[in-house]
Amino acid sequence: MRISITYLYVIFQYGYPHTVRDVLRALPKIRKLGFRFLEMEGLGAAHLRSMYAQRKAVAAALEDCGLHVHNFCVVDPALVSLDPARRNQALDRFRMGAELGAFFGSETLHLASYAPPVRYLSARPYQLGGKSGYKFANQTRVRIPADFEWQRVWEALVSSCRECAAIAAGYGKTVIMEPRVGEVICSVDSMLRLIEQADRPNFRANFDTGHFSAQRENVALALAKLAGKFANIHISDNDPANTEHLPIGDGSIDWPEFFRVLKMQKYAGYLGLDLGMSKTLERDYQRSLDRIRAIASKLKLPVEV
Repeated sequence: MRISITYLYVIFQYGYPHTVRDVLRALPKIRKLGFRFLEMEGLGAAHLRSMYAQRKAVAAALEDCGLHVHNFCVVDPALVSLDPARRNQALDRFRMGAELGAFFGSETLHLASYAPPVRYLSARPYQLGGKSGYKFANQTRVRIPADFEWQRVWEALVSSCRECAAIAAGYGKTVIMEPRVGEVICSVDSMLRLIEQADRPNFRANFDTGHFSAQRENVALALAKLAGKFANIHISDNDPANTEHLPIGDGSIDWPEFFRVLKMQKYAGYLGLDLGMSKTLERDYQRSLDRIRAIASKLKLPVEV
């Protein structure tokens, strides 16, 4: 297994979204932290276009730092719009993201399902460009519109996932869906249902320990239920009282059992450290790496950073 760093590090350093210049500033810091593998994102249409326009400069900086991008995420809520015209425009942007991911050499392309189209009494979770920046959603209060139909929401998501998988197949890539609290796909069973109905061989899950724990899933059992159906992992600890992404060992997840199940499944992919913001963020990464190495050593499980 390879330990990587997710794009949350760049987001917390430079904002949500940020400039390509910020991306270039972040890469040497990521290498200094000890990582060689990372995830990158196109945070909305403007940021994605800027990343695409400056892709050669970004690729050169990655090479200079000795970094490999293994997963590229296109952040675009319009991908699940109920308006087919808006969804088609977003799919065109996903094509750009797929080309960009392929240019960087990423193995997977990453999706989210986003919040349902209901009225939120407070800010929606995971919004781009908000004054408060990037926040996890611990509680939400909503009002259901009179014309709301869950089946339409679900069908738009399934259709979009099929289209994205078809685009990704043209580049020989796998598409992965991330579960997130408060969104359409938030649980193991909703993920399983989506994989079944999308029905594409290159459509799989991004397993996220923090979000599954926040949903009060048993994380080891979730691994067993999704065996063979995930192609990447986001790893953070969690106390199910909230959605915080804690350093490994600071929450309630049973890490020895988690890694034992991964060994049993012969998982050889990436584990992206996906830590939430703290005043000791860089030290949190190091503590998490040390704890992962210690558990892996006891299990005779090879890990690479």
